[in-house]
Amino acid sequence: MRRAIVHIGMPRTGSTSFQEVLARLRPRLDSVGICYPALAPPGSPDGGDVNHFRLGQALDRRRPAAESRDALARLDAILATTRADTVLLSYEDFSVQRPLWRVPETLRSVFAGRGFALETAVVVKPQGEQLASAYALRTQVVFEGRTFRGFLRIEGASGRYDYAARLEPWRRASAGRVVAIPYRDRRSGAPLLQRLIDGLGLGARLAPLLGPADLEYRTNQSSGPIAVEAARRLYRLGVHRQVIGHPRRLGHFLDDWAWARGLDGERFRGDAPHGLARVAARFAASNARFAASCWGRPWDAVVEPAPAAPPNELAAGPIAPETEDVVDALVKAGMAHAAFRAPAAWRRRAGYVLEEAKERLGDVLGFPGWRVP
Repeated sequence: MRRAIVHIGMPRTGSTSFQEVLARLRPRLDSVGICYPALAPPGSPDGGDVNHFRLGQALDRRRPAAESRDALARLDAILATTRADTVLLSYEDFSVQRPLWRVPETLRSVFAGRGFALETAVVVKPQGEQLASAYALRTQVVFEGRTFRGFLRIEGASGRYDYAARLEPWRRASAGRVVAIPYRDRRSGAPLLQRLIDGLGLGARLAPLLGPADLEYRTNQSSGPIAVEAARRLYRLGVHRQVIGHPRRLGHFLDDWAWARGLDGERFRGDAPHGLARVAARFAASNARFAASCWGRPWDAVVEPAPAAPPNELAAGPIAPETEDVVDALVKAGMAHAAFRAPAAWRRRAGYVLEEAKERLGDVLGFPGWRVP
C-alpha cells in the first residue's frame, strides 16, 4: 500500500516551520511522488492551506459537521486522483484531540479506501519546556494573567502532556507505524527539519528540492520575558477583549516592539522550580513507556533537554526600575495599538469569570481550549 503520513504535533515543536516548507514546495512535490494536499474550502483566507488545521478542527467538532464532510470529501477526491505514493497531512493539535471523536480511525478509513496505509509522525520535548512554550503562547494571544507558577499548578497536571497516552490512539490506528522525533536529539546534531524528514524516509526524495536555508528554517519564535510580562498585564486589564481580528496580532506587536529595541533576545523561562520538578516526576513513567515503544531506549538516552539557564520571568519579581519602565512603556504601546478603552471594574471582573467558565465548560463538553483532562 501507499503511505499516508499524519504529522500530529506536538504543538510548539517546529510544526509551523515544517508546514511552511512543505507548503512552499507543494507545486514541486508531485515530481518526487509526494502530495501535501490543499484542503481549505474555496475562498479561504491566504495561508489557510499552510497546514490542515481546518480539517483537524472540523473532525474534532470545532467546526460545523458539514465542513467536516466537505473536508473529507476534498481529501478523498485528491487521494483518488493523485499519482503520489506518499501523502502528508500536518496539524499540531491532532496530538491532543479527544479519543471520543475517533479522528485517527476516521482518517485511517478514508486513506485505506484509496489504498493508503496510515502512519503517524510526532515531535516531542520535555514536558517542562512544553509547558513553558504553552504559557508563552497563551500570553502571545493575550489570554493569560497568571504567573508561570500559577499556570503550572493547574496545567502541569493535564493529560495534554502525557505523550504516551496522546499517541496511543494514533499508534493503534497506524498499526504501530510511528516515527517519533525528539525536539533535540542526543544522537544527532542535525537540524530538526532534517531529522524529521530523514526519520520519515523522505530525505533522498526531498534533497533536490531543499536548500540549507530550508533545513535551518524556523518561525513562530517564542516570546521573551518583556513581551510575556506586558501581555500578562494587558490581559489583566482586559485589553484582549477589544482587539479586532486575531489576538495574536497584538502579541506579535508586543514581540516586534521588544525585538526592534534589542530586547527579549532569550525565550521566556518561567520561575517555578518546584512545580517543574513535580511535572518531571508526574510524567516520568509515561515518558519511559513512550521511549521504550518508539525508540527501544530510555527517554534520557534520546531526548536532549534545553541548555541549563536561570529563569527570567519578570512576574516573579522584584523588577529593576529600568526594566519596569520598559514593561510599562510596552503596556502603554499595546493599549494604544488596540485603541483600548478601560471598562468599568465590574465589567472586567465579569469578563474573567465568563472566560474561565467557557474554558472549563469546553473541557467538559469535549471542546477543550487548552487542556485535556
